[in-house]
Amino acid sequence: MSTDHEAHEWDVTDLRDPAVLMQPERLGSLKQNRLSFARLLVDKMVREEWEIEATEVSVDEDGTGRAIYTIETPNQVLSFVVFSEFTDEHSARIIADAWDLRAFLCEGRPSEEFIQDQYEELPHVLTGRARPEVLVWTRANRSMRFFEHIVDSLAEGHQPDIDYLAEGGYLMRSSGYYGNGLNGTKVFRALDEDHPLSGPYSAQMFAVYMLRVFGYDLAEQMAAERNTDAATLDRDIKRYLGTGNSSGIGIIEHVISHPQFINAWVRAREVALARAKTIDPTESDIERFEQVVEKARQWYVEDDSDTHHFFASKDLIAEELAQVTEQVDALAGVDRAEPLWTRLCEWAGTTLEVETQEVLHSLLLDVHPEVCEGLDETLTVSERSDVQPNASLATLHSLVTENYEWALDVDFSDPSAEEYFWYRSIESEEPRLGVRDEHEYEEYERPIDIARQVQRLVADLEAADDTDTVASFIFEHPEHRAIVERIQTVHGLPYAEVRDNPLDADVVPLHYISCLKAIWGIGRAHPKSKGWVRGTFFQGAPLPEDLRDGDDSYWVYPAKPEPAAVWRDQ
Repeated sequence: MSTDHEAHEWDVTDLRDPAVLMQPERLGSLKQNRLSFARLLVDKMVREEWEIEATEVSVDEDGTGRAIYTIETPNQVLSFVVFSEFTDEHSARIIADAWDLRAFLCEGRPSEEFIQDQYEELPHVLTGRARPEVLVWTRANRSMRFFEHIVDSLAEGHQPDIDYLAEGGYLMRSSGYYGNGLNGTKVFRALDEDHPLSGPYSAQMFAVYMLRVFGYDLAEQMAAERNTDAATLDRDIKRYLGTGNSSGIGIIEHVISHPQFINAWVRAREVALARAKTIDPTESDIERFEQVVEKARQWYVEDDSDTHHFFASKDLIAEELAQVTEQVDALAGVDRAEPLWTRLCEWAGTTLEVETQEVLHSLLLDVHPEVCEGLDETLTVSERSDVQPNASLATLHSLVTENYEWALDVDFSDPSAEEYFWYRSIESEEPRLGVRDEHEYEEYERPIDIARQVQRLVADLEAADDTDTVASFIFEHPEHRAIVERIQTVHGLPYAEVRDNPLDADVVPLHYISCLKAIWGIGRAHPKSKGWVRGTFFQGAPLPEDLRDGDDSYWVYPAKPEPAAVWRDQ
């Protein structure tokens, strides 16, 4: 997106208070934006005009077969290979044995022997071995609701019902991306800086994108196998559909266990927002802002998914976005010292739902993409941590007092504060939630109870000599080593800790899930319960031919294709 503003040095210090921003309800309201990993990948692919070519799509009328894609980037050739079949035993569980497709993303052009080797290994996702050139293993299922409708419609010579498809917005639903050393895949840290997928989550996001591409090709090929006069899928529908994804309560452990990463992304977003607020927009900026607000408003109007009372309703967000446009017009006519966007955000913070506020913040970054320049480079962080053994206990205690007041405020004398415990199931290979004193496995409780660990640490610190060193303290109290290491490591990282107690009876895991989905770049998210969220990647994103042409048009919040376009002849 072009901008009327010249690049300049930003002097930004007015970032939002972590005590407010790192509350789970606020984190769960964050939305995808230009710094989300899916969007960073699309920007890169468009800028570099990647070429994606299907060198083989050979499947029968049931979808059994394989496909091979060659991806030409400025620095390297990649390949995406898919093995497809049909199963009626769909499950999103990672331990499931039956999947409609399995695929791998690798560097270079794999030989037939290479492809056959991975074909044999991919079904054994927990024990199999990838080749060293493999970046990601993945698998997915066709949408049970939408995929066959599309194939049947095309085989009959017409387009599918777009109103029906809009209920989900995808053909394939992915589950699991195995890379970064898992199963012998290439470690991402070993990728050169000029590698096309060297950025955080780039390889996973590209695998998600390619599942979307294969979904179109699979549906069209199956329809053609059933009827030589079959229609091909309308281009507008292809742009509208993305890749589905579902995430459960295991996300909560991921978010808590990666404080440096969470801090890096949230801080980058906050810096970009603070930069945007300093801009006094031109008339063309205001016009552009109102255009993207209207696109978002219409998108929320068309999204009739149930929020299950955990989030604001889509209709309410749409209504409030209409108020945003009215308020911009009103504020623009008032001459004030503060920039217009600062005043708009201040008004939103006292008037609108938290979710609508965060939609507004993301849209400001879309209107002023220059505020994100350079921040993507801050998203690659080291997650190494260690104890600082020579520090005094007085210094350690001061870090706790300075950064963990929220943890000290949790009342663990109330039994409801320790209602749950988290453990990893050997049987399901997934994190699970147990009720304390009612379920087995408490001895395997996962250490995500940061607030409780802090309080236990403080109890022993208060009985120790402040002049002692951390080393001597840990020698006497080895059970505190992990929390001491964490406190010392994340000091100075304001957005590292979620201000929450995940053991509490009122914990809502989907706040964590929705936060991570925003980081990934999922646009549409549908909470199915307080611990399970479905979402859609790349809805509206450029197609392969658009990438090749360098199409940088604004693709977020895509409008549902018009019915007239849906039924037109091919």
